[in-house]
Amino acid sequence: MLAPVEQDNTSSEPEPKPEVDLAKAALDAASKMIPDSYVAASTDSGAMSNSSVEWYNKALFLMEDKKYSEALSCFDKALVGSAEDEDLAIRVLNGRGHAFYYMEEYPEAIKAYFEAMRINKDKVTGATLYNMGTAYAFVELYDDAIKCFKQAMPRGLEDDQKKMCKEQIKRCNELQKIQKRKLSR
Repeated sequence: MLAPVEQDNTSSEPEPKPEVDLAKAALDAASKMIPDSYVAASTDSGAMSNSSVEWYNKALFLMEDKKYSEALSCFDKALVGSAEDEDLAIRVLNGRGHAFYYMEEYPEAIKAYFEAMRINKDKVTGATLYNMGTAYAFVELYDDAIKCFKQAMPRGLEDDQKKMCKEQIKRCNELQKIQKRKLSR
């Protein structure tokens, strides 16, 4: 799932820094991707699952309205009843990751994406790995970001999305070199 991040262009221009360039590039790239979490969950399970589906769908609407904190609360409520439905649990956890991502709580976003991956590693999409890589890049963990971008490419991404992954890998490699130079001083 790719978090459709929108950047606020109303603030004054920041000083040019490599980290800021990566952040802008990640935001631009992520905003062009369509999240697969924005597909409403089905309601073919029991009552507990139906309630979870309702909370999940409500969270998606709140995400569209940029009410990320409220959406996170709904995702948390959806998670309670999603234990019986692996696909729903994965979507809910990815949704939590998106909410944290939008709130710029990148370590929490990484944790949520990782929890979704732990449920069933075979169901990890390229979009989820891309989002996770972007979150890693924001916290300057470039090795982890590069690994995520590399793993994302063979997992169902379109050609333009693969190209974005390659661009992110290139940026992360450059920023990693700068980071290592700073640390060696």
